[in-house]
This record gives sequence, C-alpha cells and structure tokens, in this order.
Amino acid sequence: MNTLTLELELTEQELFEAFRRLPPQRRMELIEKLQTLRVPTLRTVPASRLYGLTGLVSLGGDAVADIEAIYDDNGSH
Repeated sequence: MNTLTLELELTEQELFEAFRRLPPQRRMELIEKLQTLRVPTLRTVPASRLYGLTGLVSLGGDAVADIEAIYDDNGSH
C-alpha cells in the first residue's frame, strides 16, 4: 500500500462540503477511521527493555531521606 501525504488549508465549510460529496459508504469508513484515532492504544513493552532506562533520568534527591526529614521535623511519627 502506497501512502500519499497531502496538506490542504480548507475552511470548515469547504471540509463539510467535501465530506458531503463522498459516497455514503466512504463517509462511514472515514467516520470509523476518525473514531479510532480518538481511542488510546495501549502499547506494552517487555520488562527487559525497561531495564535500559534505569538511570537515564535523574531527578536528584533521596525520597526516603526526604520523607524521614518531613516526619522528623513534624515529630508526628
């Protein structure tokens, strides 16, 4: 299947008119296609691929130390 990319600047009215001119079956196909674009697609990744991301982003700090400091300062635990 060949793919052709085409970009047009149309007014909303021109777009509706072009849609109206399509055969009913083609309109339904287009509506179905547009609806699938709104549905999020779940993409899974094997855990083995995630290991390569370890350490890639460092936000700094120590969460455990931060939490302990909060509780120690408040004296609540």
